[in-house]
Amino acid sequence: MKNVLLSSATAALLICLPCFAVEGYAGGFSPTPGARTSAVVRYDGPNFGGLRLVAQLPPELPQRVTGFAYDGEKFWAAVYLGRGRYATLNPSTLGWDVSGSEKHHGAIREVSGAFASPGGIVFDGSKLWVGGAYGESLGCIDTQKWDVTHLYKGRYREHRGSQSYSGLAHDGSNLWVAWHWLNYRIPAARTQLLLKLDPETGKVAAEYPLPPGKSTDMTHGLTWDGTRLWHMKGNKLSSIDPADGRVFAQYVVPQIKRASGLAWDGSSLWIAEFDGKVWRLPF
Repeated sequence: MKNVLLSSATAALLICLPCFAVEGYAGGFSPTPGARTSAVVRYDGPNFGGLRLVAQLPPELPQRVTGFAYDGEKFWAAVYLGRGRYATLNPSTLGWDVSGSEKHHGAIREVSGAFASPGGIVFDGSKLWVGGAYGESLGCIDTQKWDVTHLYKGRYREHRGSQSYSGLAHDGSNLWVAWHWLNYRIPAARTQLLLKLDPETGKVAAEYPLPPGKSTDMTHGLTWDGTRLWHMKGNKLSSIDPADGRVFAQYVVPQIKRASGLAWDGSSLWIAEFDGKVWRLPF
């Protein structure tokens, strides 16, 4: 299925490097070795001095976050091997609510596929998209009625190696997927991909290599800020041009160990780690 996914320290200055990445650290920026700079421009980027650990997943849930999303009012955390359970976080009070509806849990299990485990999640404005942690299913849920409205089954690559729809983002028209494939015989540029999907058909319109990370760890974070995509793997945060998959900028965030979800609230990037930590990074 090559063309079809499924069957049915503050950063105020940025060095522009066409076709090259920029490494950012709390202490400043360091261009990729050998790259030539063309200009220095103002950039409304991450304020790493304002990075704060703000929450921890409630203890009654397994401390295994695989997806994080913002619905315009609150954040949602998806739980690996949680049988469809999830938690929502109020960004004003930083208080959690833990799901208790079997209908909600059943809908999430249905679209998650193998082991009923969700991977990446995202809201498209009104509905919740859920990618399977094992890359066999992707679907959309109307969270007003908790009905499944779209469901696509199948793997992106027909191969026995584990796959995952690890991160999801929605730009208002297209669904974006951080896809990971455990195949150690080929380069990471072919096993960690950014997929652009038509949400109405499940067809892949484009694919680009993601900034790679640890090949044995399938967790990724992905989100859309209204202009560009943000991707995080391990502790490496990347800004990506949706037009061609080019990396605009890249930062190492040493406080983060294993990012597994990203969400944008209009002014800050929220970062979830697999172990249940939630961070807020203002811009």
